[in-house]
Amino acid sequence: MKMKFLLILLLSFCFESVSSHFDPYGTLGVKRGATLQEIRKAYKLLAKEWHPDKSNNPSAQEEFVEINRAYELLRDPERRKLYDNRGISEDTPNFRPPRPEAYAYSTFDPFDDLSSVFGKGFRFQFHMPDSGLFHEQTITLKGYEKNVLPASARTPQLILTYSDWCMGCVRAAPMWKRLGEEMNPVGISMSTVHAGREPKLARNFGARTDSLPHLVLLMDGRIYQYRDETLSVINIIRFIREKFGTQLIPRVDDSNYEDFLNGWRDNRVRVLITGKAEVLRLRYLALAYQYRRFAAFGYARLIEGETTQIQDRYNIPSTMDSMFVFREEVDTPAAKLSMPDLPFSVMTDVLEANKYLLLPRISSQKILDELCPLDSSRVRRRLCVMLVAEEEDEDAQESLRKYAKVYRGPGKDRVGFVYVSKKGQQAFVQALIEADESMVKNPDRRLVIIWRRNLSSVSFLWIPGTWKRDEESENDGFAEDILPPWNSSQYELTAALKRLFSDDGNLPNETTMKELVDENAAGLLQRIYNRILILLESIKDRIRKEDLLAAVSVIATIVFIMAVAYVMAYLVSLEEETIQAKRSKATSPSSNSCASTASTATLQLKMHELRGETYNGMVRLLKPGCRTIVLLLDKETKAKILPVFHRIVWPYRKNKTLMFGWMYVERGLDWYKQLLSLALPLGEGNPDPQQLESINPRNCIGTILSLNGHRKYFCIYHAKHLEGQQRAAYAEEPLLVDDSSSFIFVERLLDGLSNWLDRLFEGTTHRYHVNYWPEFGNK
Repeated sequence: MKMKFLLILLLSFCFESVSSHFDPYGTLGVKRGATLQEIRKAYKLLAKEWHPDKSNNPSAQEEFVEINRAYELLRDPERRKLYDNRGISEDTPNFRPPRPEAYAYSTFDPFDDLSSVFGKGFRFQFHMPDSGLFHEQTITLKGYEKNVLPASARTPQLILTYSDWCMGCVRAAPMWKRLGEEMNPVGISMSTVHAGREPKLARNFGARTDSLPHLVLLMDGRIYQYRDETLSVINIIRFIREKFGTQLIPRVDDSNYEDFLNGWRDNRVRVLITGKAEVLRLRYLALAYQYRRFAAFGYARLIEGETTQIQDRYNIPSTMDSMFVFREEVDTPAAKLSMPDLPFSVMTDVLEANKYLLLPRISSQKILDELCPLDSSRVRRRLCVMLVAEEEDEDAQESLRKYAKVYRGPGKDRVGFVYVSKKGQQAFVQALIEADESMVKNPDRRLVIIWRRNLSSVSFLWIPGTWKRDEESENDGFAEDILPPWNSSQYELTAALKRLFSDDGNLPNETTMKELVDENAAGLLQRIYNRILILLESIKDRIRKEDLLAAVSVIATIVFIMAVAYVMAYLVSLEEETIQAKRSKATSPSSNSCASTASTATLQLKMHELRGETYNGMVRLLKPGCRTIVLLLDKETKAKILPVFHRIVWPYRKNKTLMFGWMYVERGLDWYKQLLSLALPLGEGNPDPQQLESINPRNCIGTILSLNGHRKYFCIYHAKHLEGQQRAAYAEEPLLVDDSSSFIFVERLLDGLSNWLDRLFEGTTHRYHVNYWPEFGNK
């Protein structure tokens, strides 16, 4: 144990000495608080001085590497902050600075410094076979975000996460080398990530230290996890094929090849691949993935009886694989390639030269940038002849397509022919119309020649008249020197191009161009649906069997707890119903608990008279939280007002904290006067005792008292009481009502009681506190 503890201390000491050895501020000769401009200036001066090509100093290369390393650290705010706070000079601690001959990261041996302690013979011989390939292909987080991630839109990326102390990585190194020999010729890139040096990137790929090596496939920004337990070339190729899917290159035969070739109206060329193999070669899938935005692919397996018409029509050799590129003309391919083994680079060259139709549609800003590129030079400028027409106007498109096919005039290699949808790119077309005052408002079937000088402005010229159909002519095409017109519109276009490519040619109009609309972009609902699918697939790829079992265990536990809680709640409700049923059979009017009365109220609303015998049970001995609501009446008005009170408080019959009753004013008037005198102290505008003695009992009829026996306060309601209308009335006449100038019918005294009860239970009614409850009188 002592030896082990000493070894750990020595290792930690070595690691600390390594991390603290490098001083970027001292290397560049700047202060710790130097600005980025000062750091950049110092770096430029030192880089010129120590550049290996300009300095004869033997240590120039090593110094130049140190200077670059210091500059890279200090220019990154996160790494600089990490160094200033913790003295860590690398993205992750405990790693040595790279030697001058290292490519990206040097191989770190933590036991090198132990030789100075235990002798030169102390070495841990651990070398990973073919480890140089891993280090050569290693990428950083910045390199991934800047290069690898954008490149995945065109080229699938295989990324392997490894570490230096991983036995599985040692076994996988020869396989990775053989896999590279298979993937490089078919257009699939390969990279590696060091889990220790790039932990954030490794976590992004779902890699864990206990499951290295970890392989993922990156396609169009989406990460696909390799889940097979065996890491072999065959399994990896099968995994890549599955992610390409079957819709990338559908099967074509004699029954559907014409529909396939005539589908070019989606603005993509057609690529027909033929061969004898049942399974598509991986290079064809990678090619279709790379050019899926420009071309639609199909595969015809050469079988007698299924593809006989295709073979006869296009003279396809049966002993070789072939690739045909079709534009608008389905009878004659624009390009043909037949070889026993079609190289990926050759197929790429053919598609690059034929990836657009003869007359493509400008459907997005990217296509405009590629077909009508920027060129500020007037001598080498590229022009675009653009037809403004609807997609359904095939006659005008076909006429311009024929013109473009046979055009041999000036600037043949520097002019492109395209068409744009008037509705699809309405803002772009409207900008061209508004910039030319002589232009008519309807641009349908009009030609415009544009020159994109920079990103924001475009020079253009509208061709007079509308573009017409082909007319009969003795000339079948254009000669290099003689440019006879087929019709008047073609004559105008030919003359305009000849003038513009001459020395004095000029485009008279100019306008500001906004970014074009992407006509092929998915709608909002489709994007949401795609996002959901991506999220579900990502969750499916990232969850392992262990994680799935844990998730199922958690869900099952939650379901079990909810089921038990439901059963217990059901049993409790049954028990409560049983208890309430028993209590409803034995009602007690003199009960000193509001709960017993409330249990009876579940079936009926029982009213108790407030008198000397029931006073203690209804007021003084109330349990905490319980209240008694009492109606003041007399014998003459009882038959009229008590049923109204009963109807208003009926919805509250199930409230176990409430007790309802009534009181004869004549019997409890003295108690009522004492209650008011206790609640309203003398002075401050309150009535004096003589005024309380003169209370008219008739004016008290219809008064509602809410009595809280435990907390010793009450709330009061009366039809003429102004509590709900103005608070200022409390100081003048808060409780006494003696207005002989107006009267209210007995039946209307409780019209505002419902609203008052709502405010009572909300706690917004005024509370009158008493020090004690007065005696009700002799029993």
